[in-house]
Amino acid sequence: MDLNEIRKKIDDINDKILDLFIERMNLATDVAKYKAANNMAVFQSDREKFIIDKVKEKTPEELRKSAAFLFMNIIDISKVSQINAISPDYEVEFADKIKSRPAVAVQGIEGAYGHTAALQLFSGGSISYYASFREVFEAVENGDVDYGVIPVENSTAGEVTVNMDLLERHSVHICRTTTVECAHVLAAKQGVSEDDIRIVFGHEQAIRQCTEYLESRSGLTVIPYHNNAAAAKMVSENESGQLGCICSEDCAEMHGLNIVRKAIATDPNNCTRFICVSKGVEVYDEAGTIAVSLSIPNISGALYRLLTKFAVNGLSMSKIQSKPLPTEVKKKFPDDYMFYIEFNGNIHEPKVRKLLKNFEDELNYFKFHGNF
Repeated sequence: MDLNEIRKKIDDINDKILDLFIERMNLATDVAKYKAANNMAVFQSDREKFIIDKVKEKTPEELRKSAAFLFMNIIDISKVSQINAISPDYEVEFADKIKSRPAVAVQGIEGAYGHTAALQLFSGGSISYYASFREVFEAVENGDVDYGVIPVENSTAGEVTVNMDLLERHSVHICRTTTVECAHVLAAKQGVSEDDIRIVFGHEQAIRQCTEYLESRSGLTVIPYHNNAAAAKMVSENESGQLGCICSEDCAEMHGLNIVRKAIATDPNNCTRFICVSKGVEVYDEAGTIAVSLSIPNISGALYRLLTKFAVNGLSMSKIQSKPLPTEVKKKFPDDYMFYIEFNGNIHEPKVRKLLKNFEDELNYFKFHGNF
């Protein structure tokens, strides 16, 4: 046979496979109706194992793994169809409006990037300042404030790991996000020149974002500080003429500092993403992203099978990141791996609610972080 003849036979086989696939999916719908009528769960592990074992027995050894993988995909597609047909919705109570004049918590002091993020999100309300990010989470969780505004990711330095870990440990939910441009400058007391500065203070994330400039200055000592705005305040109050700090232009001006060097970030488009967290679930009208954390077993194909659920439902991911499991969960399921996932969707959509319910029922660990 020439190539065209071979391709013609492949096309004929594809048509047969498609016809059989449609027939199988119609039968899967009948199975779903039966399970619903008899109060049966969609996932039947024994039945799945029986099918895969039978496929392996009938397949030549060199194709055994491939055939098993093919039929696992078909089973997963079938399960999604059954879940959407008969599975109950994920149940979550939520408010459908964001408070317009809230009490907002941020880490640091006035002039910090968290302060800027809070102002971008809320034109009214009051802002309270806390010494640590943990205290911000606790203030929200305890009901002391309505919202907390937290940095979670920088375009240069990457994830703010401590805050993503705190998000996992605290009973709060993401309700909004905003991005703040971080145009870092080097600032010092009035009359101090760039060459006079021997010690620079800044938050560890800001230091990482300005590595190229800082490393170009020989003999410079760089000291991490808990907050850029707090570092600016400290430098402004210190009598030494050898101290400098990393902060924003607005922050420098607020504390009466001289900007000795602008644009010291390695990336000229350096920016930080902030999340706004609330105690309960709040969903504003334009919310289009769902965030969850979940665990899957450490077995071949587990992540692929998880991703199939999103693909079949037409839900695309904007972020997926491996994370360490909370300690108490790791003790129970030592072989599981956790992923933090953001995907497009709204809690009002039936396919989203059913997918979340499926995660809640089937997975060893699942946490809904919010819709924003």
